[in-house]
Amino acid sequence: MFWFGVGGGLSILASTQLYKLFNAYFGLGESVAYALTLAIVTTLLFLWNYFLGFKTDRHWTHAAWRQIVCQGGCVALDYLMVITLLRIFHGHGDIVIAFVKIFVAVFVKFALYHFWIYPQRASEGGRRRTAEGDGESA
Repeated sequence: MFWFGVGGGLSILASTQLYKLFNAYFGLGESVAYALTLAIVTTLLFLWNYFLGFKTDRHWTHAAWRQIVCQGGCVALDYLMVITLLRIFHGHGDIVIAFVKIFVAVFVKFALYHFWIYPQRASEGGRRRTAEGDGESA
């Protein structure tokens, strides 16, 4: 849970700063600037979640299709919400992006990652293997 929170905080920081860079500095429109931001941050968070947030002994390809479905849905929801809210609350990009990131992470992404993409699973001897790979009594 700790690493999920740290990853979320870094995601918000990276998203707000990359959006500002693409939108204000390079002059890209809101839609393009945020699309580029999401592409970069999503790629970095995939690596973060696989190696730290939901560390597992499963090879990444075993959960890749689930990761793609989850990320696709979360990215689409994130993008639509941010672009819609930026048009309503123009000039408050940081707050809008942070709010949407927290909303999607808490109400959608955490449950999907924890229970579907990298779930805990039973192993030999009636012990459950956690995402970290250590056993605990079932």
